[in-house]
Amino acid sequence: MSNTENLESQDATRDKERTRRALIDAAAQLFAEEGAGVSLAVISTRAGVSKGALTHHFPNRSDLEMAMLEDVAQRFWDEVHAHVDLSENRPGKLMRAYVRTLTTQNEVVKQIFSPMSLMQVLGSKQPTSELLERDAAMWREAFAADGLDTQTTLTVRFAAEGLAGSVGSCYVTADELAVARRRLLELTEG
Repeated sequence: MSNTENLESQDATRDKERTRRALIDAAAQLFAEEGAGVSLAVISTRAGVSKGALTHHFPNRSDLEMAMLEDVAQRFWDEVHAHVDLSENRPGKLMRAYVRTLTTQNEVVKQIFSPMSLMQVLGSKQPTSELLERDAAMWREAFAADGLDTQTTLTVRFAAEGLAGSVGSCYVTADELAVARRRLLELTEG
């Protein structure tokens, strides 16, 4: 393969990835705005591509929904790991990162824990349950290896997830969130 052909192949791959990303992002935004019933034509228009391009990347609605869930699950995993403090050489490093992630306002957390989250909108459908079960198993395995006892892990995890669902609402003030965050982090110190 010549240099020119190689560059053209790389450009085509990048265009394919950009189109796929645009479709996933457009679908996630529209699901959040209008619910899961939004049409594929509206999604393709929002993404700036033809409906044919959408069906080329995602032959059916279920494939698009699965790609959206996989994307948000991976983004959340990455977001939590970005909050790991590598200088913390003691048990609970991942759990503290989890608490820090869930008690800050960011788009990834909102997509997962808001009342109209993608996980809740799509997660109740049967085809996605395998993905969600794999994601849950991955988190359980990661937390089990984090060095904290199961009772602490479960208590802190579920409390942080509950806070994440209330962040930005009238049910949790900024001061209350700070107090709860501080206490949850203390609980991970043993």
